[in-house]
Amino acid sequence: MTKDPVGKVIYTCPMHPDVQSDKPGDCPKCGMRLEPKNASGDDSAEQKDIRALGRKFWIGLALGVPVVLLALSEMIPALKLELIPHHVSVWLQFILSTPVILWSGGFFFIKAWASIVNRSLNMFTLIALGVGASYLYSAAAVVFPQIFPESLKMDGKPALYFEAAVVITVLVILGQYLEARARLQTGQAIKALLGLAAKNAHRVWEGKEDDVAVENIQKGDWLRVRPGEKVPLDGVIVEGKSTVDESMISGEPMPVAKNIGDNVIGATVNQTGTFVMKTEKIGAETLLSQIVHMVSEAQRSRAPIQKLADQVAGYFVPVVILTAVATFIVWAVGGPEPKLAYALVNAIAVLI
Repeated sequence: MTKDPVGKVIYTCPMHPDVQSDKPGDCPKCGMRLEPKNASGDDSAEQKDIRALGRKFWIGLALGVPVVLLALSEMIPALKLELIPHHVSVWLQFILSTPVILWSGGFFFIKAWASIVNRSLNMFTLIALGVGASYLYSAAAVVFPQIFPESLKMDGKPALYFEAAVVITVLVILGQYLEARARLQTGQAIKALLGLAAKNAHRVWEGKEDDVAVENIQKGDWLRVRPGEKVPLDGVIVEGKSTVDESMISGEPMPVAKNIGDNVIGATVNQTGTFVMKTEKIGAETLLSQIVHMVSEAQRSRAPIQKLADQVAGYFVPVVILTAVATFIVWAVGGPEPKLAYALVNAIAVLI
């Protein structure tokens, strides 16, 4: 894992490599989760994120479904929800949707605010604007209906958009949850690769042999490898001969004969004989470390089309906001009555 001079792990954004931090968090530019530059096999942070997103999703879904059913009660006569008095229905929608928006989807607004502060608008900016506008307007319509003029009412009542806010919130959380699970699966594959490495080795020094941790081995150290043991690091055989199972590298199950002068690869398994090897590569130089690094890079990298999409998104967000403003003005000036109600509805529709 890439570290700074004092040994701290460096985290970076997959979309914006210039964004770096010494602790996990979110990218201030795009809102994506920061990831370590190189994998360590520690997936505790990812598991914590998945559990948190899972709770937010399931609670949001459980509270959001009744909101949608109440909002669409006239379209689902079989449920007979239209028998619930209107003032009771709107308050139920308000009460049920509030934790969905403010708790389950609260991180939308945190990321959106960060994007505004950093002058880097992203999808969370749009989501927060759309969801926030829908929720605040609907909440005001429930708590203070008397402040709404007739031009903002439909059938004599202010329109509510709680169902739109909760549906968008729950669906976005689901997307974040699935993305986190995909990251975890890749991290577990990296962890499995790291688990292939040997932990200790038999170092031969001035006729004596002692057991040392692999991380304490230096280039040029001589190591004895016995049958059934893993080759500690990459090197060359200087004494003895054997056959080595290199299937973890090549995928071939057939053992490979090794004699003096032949190269051996760390994490492969010695089979029939005992040999002494001279260490030539340690740490990040070993083949296994390079494989782990490539997998980690592949996890963070994005296809060229995705990078293009990011560039387009930089212009897309302000264009959408301006379009929403223009939509509101056009409907407010030239739309049918109630003009302001239609203007607000269509402006919010553009945002979300």
